[in-house]
Amino acid sequence: TLYATFTLACFVAPAVTNTLGPRLTLFLGALGYAALVAASLLLAIVGAPWCRGVVVLGGGVLGVGAALLWTAQGRLMLEYSDGTDQGRLFAIFWALFNCSSVVGGLLTFFYFSHHSEEAPVSLYLIFLGCIVLGGA
Repeated sequence: TLYATFTLACFVAPAVTNTLGPRLTLFLGALGYAALVAASLLLAIVGAPWCRGVVVLGGGVLGVGAALLWTAQGRLMLEYSDGTDQGRLFAIFWALFNCSSVVGGLLTFFYFSHHSEEAPVSLYLIFLGCIVLGGA
């Protein structure tokens, strides 16, 4: 679901970015990531079978959000560049982006080294907070 909606949304994301501007589109894209974490949080809290469908729906929302986010990110990178520093700006972006994966992995590692719960509600809340704060 996620990649199907991501692929389809990539066809309309440039028009949305042109209409709303890259900053607002970037924020809306970040909300797509928050939707999947919130759906997973719901599954962890409620645990009912219907919650699995909500997680699949959250994946679809994330697909649209990812298309918006990555289109807006590319546009902002090109807007911030004066034409001579595009390579440097993209290198800085990808370095910071990959650092976020390391930090997220370390956060998860240290969380689970001290907690043994099966459905980590507090971890979902931490990541949801990071996404919302990062998008703002």
